[in-house]
Amino acid sequence: MSEIAKTKPFPALTPAQRLHIEIYGYVIVPDVLNQDEISTLKDTLYHIEDDFRRTGELPGPNCFNTSTTETFFRIDNLPHLAPCFFDYITKPFIVGMAEEIIGGPARLQQSDAHIRRHLPEEPTKYGFHRGINPAYDHRDKGLYHFTFIKALTNLTDLGPDDGGTTVIAGTHKVPTDVPQEAIIAAAMDAPSMIHKVEAPAGSTLLFYESLIHAAGIIKSDKDRLLILAGYMPTMFQAWMDYDPDPDFAQTLSDEHRALITGEQKFHWPRNPRDLGVPAATV
Repeated sequence: MSEIAKTKPFPALTPAQRLHIEIYGYVIVPDVLNQDEISTLKDTLYHIEDDFRRTGELPGPNCFNTSTTETFFRIDNLPHLAPCFFDYITKPFIVGMAEEIIGGPARLQQSDAHIRRHLPEEPTKYGFHRGINPAYDHRDKGLYHFTFIKALTNLTDLGPDDGGTTVIAGTHKVPTDVPQEAIIAAAMDAPSMIHKVEAPAGSTLLFYESLIHAAGIIKSDKDRLLILAGYMPTMFQAWMDYDPDPDFAQTLSDEHRALITGEQKFHWPRNPRDLGVPAATV
């Protein structure tokens, strides 16, 4: 048995946590990262932002920025950019939670890290959205499983004014034939359905990507830093330019490479030319 498998818990969630995510579509898991891990991730993220502001250059190949504004800096596709990013994405407890929700082996689908700051003009509404149809679920032994789960860990303490992720509770099971605009309007009329994350640094928001959610509105003058990893079953391919860096993947153990690339279920690299196969044989 591999070292990561020995330390990956199953079940990773307590019965109360499993019930909470079943009902509401999310759960806050405390103490996922310790203070040293938090500090290293924060320092690395600030360093990447500082270098970008100074040089305009990305920290490595096969990564990209979703946003580079003064109030929202985000770096995407993390595993090969810094050891602390890789350690977060492969952390056995996080992978264990993901696999418990998926109902089987997981692969990395998305990874990004954010620095968010108070906007000079406070927005008047949330940017609610969901990334996947709630239909991609299944049930086994009485438990609800879903194909896309995210683990978002806040690297700063989140109080009521610090912009914690905001969700419309329970919407992970509302089908897409119910208009999203109608769901949001109904929730705005019943504010108890809108839940905002308030938790100490190192806490992880585990949530279904089918849950309607939004970045919180920052009212304080504190930076909000976070790191996020999304997981899917191994047969799924990476999406939205989150393909793994091939050179980095080749340096990994079989188990870590499978987690990063999904190669347990399909040949990777997907393009035979990446393996040096002559074009005439492709």
